[in-house]
Amino acid sequence: MTKRHLKYLRNETIEDITAQRVREYEAKAGVTVKLPVPVEEIVEQVLGLDFDWDVIEEQPGEQILGGLDAANRKILLNEAHTDLFDEKPGLLRSTIGHEAGHWDVDIDRAKLAHPMLPGIELAPCFVNRHASKSDRLIEVLFTKAMTDERAYKMYRDLTAGQDAPEVKSAVDRYQSALLMPKWLMLEAAEQHDLTSWPELYRLAETAQVTISNLTVRLRRLGLIYLRDGDKTIYRSKDEWSGQKQLF
Repeated sequence: MTKRHLKYLRNETIEDITAQRVREYEAKAGVTVKLPVPVEEIVEQVLGLDFDWDVIEEQPGEQILGGLDAANRKILLNEAHTDLFDEKPGLLRSTIGHEAGHWDVDIDRAKLAHPMLPGIELAPCFVNRHASKSDRLIEVLFTKAMTDERAYKMYRDLTAGQDAPEVKSAVDRYQSALLMPKWLMLEAAEQHDLTSWPELYRLAETAQVTISNLTVRLRRLGLIYLRDGDKTIYRSKDEWSGQKQLF
């Protein structure tokens, strides 16, 4: 798949691909998937990938969470950031989902190119780095914005009106849809008050995802409307517009 095809891969296509992976797992395991989605089992049993932990070489300013050892069909997770994975519940699962998306929708491992601010690594980038155990070269995916909220906010402020990096990235949309399938999010919308932050945090805990990953997913599905810098959550843009007119 070319860079252009990845950049313009439709949300509906990604939804279909990830839904198919979940359904394939359900058929294999004889279960009905609920939250949290068993992402590791899906990656292993449906995509046929294994996992390994290793220390991945990082250059100054880089933060590499995981990599894809495509030749050996392995997702490599960076041992150097085990504390970070422990501190940020959901980050490990999103990293696994990201790498799974790279494998699943980027079969020829074409490089993704996204705009970046000078000095800040925001967009997913693929580079070759050494892994210490066998001194092998692997292709790694890293993103500063996944763990640096200040950098992410700066990007949004400077690119107001443009799609954020996760919207442009096919693999990021993939991990979001895999961890939070549309039908399960629609069920959650009936069981939770999505305009309540405490409820959203409870839902994020249930789904075992980060709160930022959850809100991006709900916004993309049109289940909430959230203005940057505004803590109030609305059910839709029309609701926000109506509230605004009252003032």
